[in-house]
This record gives sequence, structure tokens and C-alpha cells, in this order.
Amino acid sequence: MRSIFKLPLALAALALASQTVSCGDPLSLLPPVFPNRVDTVSVFAVTGTPISRPSGYVISIRSAVRLDFFPVFDFAYHIDESGKRSFLPYDLITGSERTTGNPGLQPTETPFEAIDVAQQLGYTVRDTVEALPGQVYYVRSEIPQGCPFGTPYYAKLQVLAVDDSARAVRFQILTNINCGYRGLTLGLPTR
Repeated sequence: MRSIFKLPLALAALALASQTVSCGDPLSLLPPVFPNRVDTVSVFAVTGTPISRPSGYVISIRSAVRLDFFPVFDFAYHIDESGKRSFLPYDLITGSERTTGNPGLQPTETPFEAIDVAQQLGYTVRDTVEALPGQVYYVRSEIPQGCPFGTPYYAKLQVLAVDDSARAVRFQILTNINCGYRGLTLGLPTR
């Protein structure tokens, strides 16, 4: 038989531990662990390419992914019948009706190198986002399971090249996979 008094003690110990870790402020962020980095990635169109080619991207694992292996992703690449190139946010493809935690993209005129913090609002989550050579985007992930704050990860992306014969796009992406942080500069984020 379990004692009902053990649960409050366990919760008190957890609260004390979290205060100690966060320097006395239970609402502060834990120190960042993963340095922000830039990767160069190629993804292939969802249609018209072999299924063995990655068509999506997952910020939390910093990787292009095959959609048959990863049913949950942040965005995918698409070329329609007219030749228009687009990024497709997850909710657009799946038809999700959720109202929070939606991965998305947001085009910006700010140069890639000049972006130092992610936007929180204004992401396209249920429509195509045109993929243009040279264009820069803010990118927001799905809310990761391991983040107790219920906040997404953030990234910045710049399209480097498109290859219509291979039905591929190549981009550079700087990812921040530290829970609660929006800083988008190299190294450990400070904000």
C-alpha cells in the first residue's frame, strides 16, 4: 500500500532541486547545453522523387528526413505541376486542427547573418511558403516532448540553390535546440 504522504515529499524535493538548478528562480531557463550550429542540407520534393530521398526536415534532430520513416516533421519541400517550389509546414500536409505548437516558416528581408533572435509570431503554419533562391526564413519547430516549458525550437534558414532536374533544394540552417531559447547566433545561446 502506498502512503499518500510520500507524494508531497517527492514534489517538495523536485521543487527544491529545480530551484537549485535554476539559481533560486523556479521560472528561469536551465543553462543551454547544445551549441547553435549551421548545417547545409538538401531535401527533395515530396512528389516526383524516389521515396528513399529525404523530403522533410526535423529541427529537433537537425536533419533531413524521409517522410516514410518520420511521420512527424517540421516542414517538407514540394514542387507543384506548374513548377512552383514551396516549403510545406507539417499542419498543411496533415490537416491538423491544433491551435498551438504548430511548426511553421516566416520569410524575412533580414540577411541570414544579421538575425540574432527568432520571431515568436507570424509563422505560416497552414499554407505553402514559396521557396526562393537566396530567401531567408525564420523557422519554428513542433513543440518537443522533452521541453517542459511547452515552447518550440527555433531556426533560421536560407535557400542556397534549387535543382529542378533533381527536384531538390539546398539550404543552410542554423538551429537552436535548447528549450526556451530563441537566440540564433553560433554557439551557446544567451537568450
